[in-house]
Amino acid sequence: MKQIILACSLGFLLVAPASAETETERQARCEKQGEIIGKASEARLKRTREIKAKEAILGSTEEAYKGSVPILVGYIYTLPRSDLKKADAKLAFVEQCSGFDVSN
Repeated sequence: MKQIILACSLGFLLVAPASAETETERQARCEKQGEIIGKASEARLKRTREIKAKEAILGSTEEAYKGSVPILVGYIYTLPRSDLKKADAKLAFVEQCSGFDVSN
């Protein structure tokens, strides 16, 4: 679980927009990035190779979020599969992302 939270933090630092965003915009971004996390987790649990997972996810991701794919998928592939079986990585990501406030 700590690793999933770390992934969320890394994701914010590396792919967060430079401009301020409204809460609605943040929620939408978190949901879209959460979808990437969810797809990566499913692929990891199915033992899909990381490069194949990235290609598949890139193909189904909106242009604005394609920059997030290598980072988020790469991180999911560093986690032990057993951790992904125990926790819902997408839910954890969206929860942490939605609660993250860069203004503090």
